[in-house]
Amino acid sequence: MDLWIYSIISIIYLILVFWMAIDLSRMKGWFQYPVFLLLVALSLAYDNGIIAAGETIGEGKLLVTLSSLRFWLHAFVTPTLVLVGYDILKHSGARWGQHRAAQIAAWLTTAGLIVYQIVTSTLYEVQHLTSTYEYGVLRYTAEGQTGPPIMVIIVGIILLVIGIIVLMRQKWAWLLVGTGLLFIGQLIPIPIESSGATNIFELILILSIWLTIRHQNQK
Repeated sequence: MDLWIYSIISIIYLILVFWMAIDLSRMKGWFQYPVFLLLVALSLAYDNGIIAAGETIGEGKLLVTLSSLRFWLHAFVTPTLVLVGYDILKHSGARWGQHRAAQIAAWLTTAGLIVYQIVTSTLYEVQHLTSTYEYGVLRYTAEGQTGPPIMVIIVGIILLVIGIIVLMRQKWAWLLVGTGLLFIGQLIPIPIESSGATNIFELILILSIWLTIRHQNQK
């Protein structure tokens, strides 16, 4: 079952990346904050794709290398959602989102989360990868890895707060809904024999962020 879940999620991400690329070329261009969301979606397409292809690739050095890249992408790319959130906040019309200090805080927070994730998790994870076969997929995971990392929780809280602000100022609920569903999916055990079900909530979050960006640009 998980083979299909990871494969379908990866394909949807690739479609989403293509959609984002077209919209970015029409909207603000490639040197704006929304491009970070495209990078996040691309890294998640890779993440799910490698898991789906694990059994085909086979256990060994190649899969270890490809799996290590999953963790490095997670550390460097996921925190940039803070920058995307800052851009959404700025376009929401919130007064304090217009200040230079908010932009500086977003960049410092992103850099801090990247360093924190690498030091506290990634360096350990890539050195302690072990093969796991469950629910029909072969993948490499880090020993002792449990639950979402602090970095993901902090990013989620920031997006949740921004989602509330967007709802109040622009009557747009999807960012709040997408972030809320991510927390629900992470905190409440899903009675499904699958390790990939929670990745669906990540996909919903990324889609909700992109829909929010498109909504703001259309307005």
